[in-house]
Amino acid sequence: MSEVETLLKATITEMEKLLTSKTVIGEAIRAGEKTVVPLLSVGAAFGAGAGSGKEDEGTGGGAGGGFGMKPVAVIIIEEDMVRVEPVREGSGSMIDRVVEKVPQLIKKEIDEWEQDREKRKHKGSEEKKEEGKGKGIKVE
Repeated sequence: MSEVETLLKATITEMEKLLTSKTVIGEAIRAGEKTVVPLLSVGAAFGAGAGSGKEDEGTGGGAGGGFGMKPVAVIIIEEDMVRVEPVREGSGSMIDRVVEKVPQLIKKEIDEWEQDREKRKHKGSEEKKEEGKGKGIKVE
């Protein structure tokens, strides 16, 4: 096998390791009751070259590759619905809107958690009041 073939095979092998379904379909992100799954466009390129010479002069070789990706859409999974939203580049893109909504979603979750905590706290004090009733001494 020539040096070029060896370099080319090694480059392709390494790029195959990078190009998996996990590269194209990103990790799911939970946001409250919703799950967002990013979909990515992936591009790859590679090249290899070798040289030779006469007698004691020259030889050489090299290989290289490039890899790029960008978001193209997101899958949004809700309790009763699944939809795909394209990602538009520039202002007002889906990613921009999702990023803008994150603080609101976090605040909503915190508010709901605090309301639940207050309800549990109030319920606990009501139960204590009920326990204390009827145990006093009646004076006539």
